[in-house]
Formats: sequence, C-alpha cells, structure tokens
Amino acid sequence: MRAAAPHVVVVGGGFGGIYAATYLARSELAANGARITLVDRKNYFTFTPLLAEVAAGALGREDVTYPYRILTRRFGVNFVHDSIAGLDARKNKVFLNERELTFDYLVLATGAEPQYFGNRKLEQASMPFVSVGDALAIRSRVMHSLERAALVNDETEREKLLTFLVAGGGPAGVEIASEIQHLVTGVLPPYMGEVPPIKVILADGSDRILRGFDETLAREGLDHLGKRGIDVRLNTRIDDVENGVVTAVSPAGTDRIKTDTLIWTAGTAPGKFVSGLGLPTNRGAIEVDHFLRVVGSDNIFAIGDVSNLEDPRSAAPFPRVAPIAISQGVRAAANIESHAAGRELEPFHAFHAGKIVSLGCGTALVDILGFHLRGKPAWWTYRMAYLLKLVGTKNKIRVLMRFALNRLFEPDITYEEASDSALNHLARSRTTATA
Repeated sequence: MRAAAPHVVVVGGGFGGIYAATYLARSELAANGARITLVDRKNYFTFTPLLAEVAAGALGREDVTYPYRILTRRFGVNFVHDSIAGLDARKNKVFLNERELTFDYLVLATGAEPQYFGNRKLEQASMPFVSVGDALAIRSRVMHSLERAALVNDETEREKLLTFLVAGGGPAGVEIASEIQHLVTGVLPPYMGEVPPIKVILADGSDRILRGFDETLAREGLDHLGKRGIDVRLNTRIDDVENGVVTAVSPAGTDRIKTDTLIWTAGTAPGKFVSGLGLPTNRGAIEVDHFLRVVGSDNIFAIGDVSNLEDPRSAAPFPRVAPIAISQGVRAAANIESHAAGRELEPFHAFHAGKIVSLGCGTALVDILGFHLRGKPAWWTYRMAYLLKLVGTKNKIRVLMRFALNRLFEPDITYEEASDSALNHLARSRTTATA
C-alpha cells in the first residue's frame, strides 16, 4: 500500500489519459490530498472521430479540440505541457524533455503513431491522418490540387493532381475517402463551376474493408462506396512511391498509380520511444497484465494503443479504438485507487458496445450490440453518439449549431495557400504517440 496522498502522473492526453486523470480527480484519492498530473506534448485534446469532417470543411479546428488547461482546472488536475523522454522505473521518475517528475503511480497513455513498416519513402511521400493538423492539411491539398488542375495542360500532371489515393480500408480510410469524394463532387461544384472528374482510390491489403464490422454490413459499405464512384481495391498492398507514382501490388499484378496525394491510414504502432523505457514489450507495445499494470511492476500502468493486452475471448490484442482506451483508462485509475487503499485490483473486462463509421453524404453504418443500422438512421445515430462523447459543453453546443448552420449556409472551403513542400510540412505537424 502506498501513501494516502500519492502523486499520480498520467502521460498522454488522449481518450484513455483524460478519462484516467478525470476519474482520479473525482476519486477518494483526490479527496485525501493526492496530486494528479496530466502530461501531453500538445496543449489541447483532439476528438479524433470527427477529423474526417474537419477535412471536408463541415467542422473547424475549434469544434474538435479542447484546451487541457481548461479541462484540468475544472477537475483540479495539474497540467504539464511536455513530452516523455525516458523513465527510471526503479526510482519512480519519468523524464520529460524539459523536466523530470517523481511519481507514486504512473499511467502511460501515449497512444500510437502511423506505421510505415520501415518504408521511409512511403513515410516521406504520404500524408498521415491522425491529428487536426493532418485533417486541415488534407483539405488544403485537395483544394490546392483542384485549383492547380484547372491551370495545367499536361495530362500526366493533371492525372496526378486529380487522383487521391487512400491506403487502409479501416474506419479512418473509409471516412476520409468518402469525405474527399463528397467534398469534390457534392460540395464544391456550385462554387467552382465545372469541377474536373477526380479519382478516389481506397486500397487495402486484406480481402475486405472495415475488418471488425459485421461482414454483411461491411459488404454493404463496400457496395455503397462503389456506387459513389470510389475505386476500392482489395488485396492490394502499397509497396513503393517514386516521383508521384505509387506502386500497388495485388494478385492481379503490379499497378502504378499516378498521384500527388497519398493519404496513409494503413496502420499504427506505439512510438519508437517505447523501446527506450526499459519496460517489457510485445509487438512493439508495452506488455501489461489483466489489471493493466506493466508486467513486473506494481505501480506503473499502460493503457490504450501503447499497451499490449490480449482479449481472452479472441486471443488477439484488443482493438485500438476510443471505447477500449476509455474503459482501460477508467479501470487503470480505479485499480490505482484500490491499490493505494489496500484493496484487491480488478481485471480489465472490455465493454465495446459497437462500431460506427460514416460513409459521407448523410449515410453511415452502425453495428451496436448485434443491431445493424445503415443509411439515414445510422447517420443520425453516428451524429448523436459522437455529439454526446465530445469533451466540453461548449464544444457540444458549438458542433450542434455548426451541423444546423451547415444545412442553411455555404460550407467552409478555405484552405492554406502553400507550396507542395509547405503542405507536406503541415501534414507532418501532427499528433504523435510521444505525448
């Protein structure tokens, strides 16, 4: 049993981190004088499920972000704007770039970053899609490409400008491909005159999109994307990129896709810094027991994307989705509270009610507790589910008003006027897993 008023440090302010910190702030530990410190490399929380709508101009940056200092002030949590650089588990010290913190309990919730499987060319040439900066950069790239395409006569250059390739057929890839198609073909024509035909390609290395969804529902999503004009290529691996030509390999052979826009949603992994923490890892993630404690430690916990914990029902790691991170954040915080009070810890049991994905144009797919919705009913379910989960009452009200105003007034089609190199730099200014 630790001190009655311990210092709990939570590194990483994603879904798991903020739920852990706010739970602890309302716990008996805090009532007895415990200090709770939240560390993150940004000074704001990002509601990532709505990033595709930011890319499409339906929402703005301020709609999906919330300042940590406002959140932590409300709950009495200390906020440190810094990044993790190292850890001394024996001395209970976590080293940040600008300082070090001593802890009684530590929660690592540093998330994940895009994984390029060691291919530096793909990493350099592609645009990630994990942060609000990425979403804004993608919007800028799409708008900039359309403007440039209207001015060039070279057919190869036009083809590159008007082809948008999304790697990865999970929810993020499906949503950003859908929103790009909708933005160009459904939103822009009244304002840009005759918009040239575009090609949106969604490539995935497996034999289906939306793995984890009900297979019948996923197949309906595939059919819907095809009807929208999105070219979905299954069993297709993005292998290389050179001078605006992407090499895609499939059982049918090798295809070379000319494009200036490659958006990467084909996988994430914990940050490389994890290997330097001196903690046990598996598959690049921190190994934890069923209490979410790091194996070999009694006061360090790891949750969400940075941790590796197998679901006993499937013998596969838990999916890297927000509901799992949230429930792990709450369970880790409750176990810290129990440990400090000398009570037994409880194992983590996942409760993941279902899955939701937007297909754009007012339609979605919902798979909740075995009930399947599609079309408009699914769209409204998608809207309400995310509206209720938004952090901050102000954001909830603002997003609700924004959705209403979008039906009455023109969309936001502003973008950064920048060179290709500047747009690539903007895409690199993203949320990473290093908190």
